[in-house]
Amino acid sequence: MNEPLLSRRDAVLKTVAGIGVATVLVRSVAAQAQSADDQTILKALIRAERNAIETYKAGAGVISAATVADPLFHYQGVVLAIAKHFLAQHTDHEAKLVKYLTAQGGTDDVGAGSAQIPTGFVASIKNVVDLATNAEKGAAIAYTDVQKSISRADNAELAAAIGSDETQHFVVLQLVANGFVVPAAATKDKTDTELAPAAAKFGPRSFTVTIDGAPGLDDPGLAFYDVTQ
Repeated sequence: MNEPLLSRRDAVLKTVAGIGVATVLVRSVAAQAQSADDQTILKALIRAERNAIETYKAGAGVISAATVADPLFHYQGVVLAIAKHFLAQHTDHEAKLVKYLTAQGGTDDVGAGSAQIPTGFVASIKNVVDLATNAEKGAAIAYTDVQKSISRADNAELAAAIGSDETQHFVVLQLVANGFVVPAAATKDKTDTELAPAAAKFGPRSFTVTIDGAPGLDDPGLAFYDVTQ
């Protein structure tokens, strides 16, 4: 007998929980109160962010361990700097989701995350970029889909502000993965510490709009370009 089809809601939550690797099946919550529905979604997103954090940590380890045999070895520093920048933003996302969950009476019983590394993964800087691209694509899709099921406006705004940041990550990584953007010659053989300020420009804020005091792209310090000169 074929397994019953999952509802779209359950399928979305399943994707969020694993960021493309279905490790946890989030049960249907159709019979629960709306507040509980939102808490289920927030917990799924927290799990996704913790998985992303661990995946980026594992990826950073691969980049750091690269040898001169790796085609991107001389650009190890800039790739690592961007990975650390995106990792920090995922950490900001996770913290804000936890704050919203607990403020709404929920309990952070999600547990630790785990690196989502596929079987047969070949360690290389390029494959880390590709792995992160896959993860950010899954996150961008999931954050967009869950907004259809969120009942509270503040939770929906948070999901939108985070999801659009994940989309920024995906676009940057996708361009690098496809060779449309290549590291500048000036970054060759530089350390990630030296290149941290440059990496911070790729997705300059953790949230697209200001959320709970955390400035987004609407930060006055990020002025629009003057096109009248």
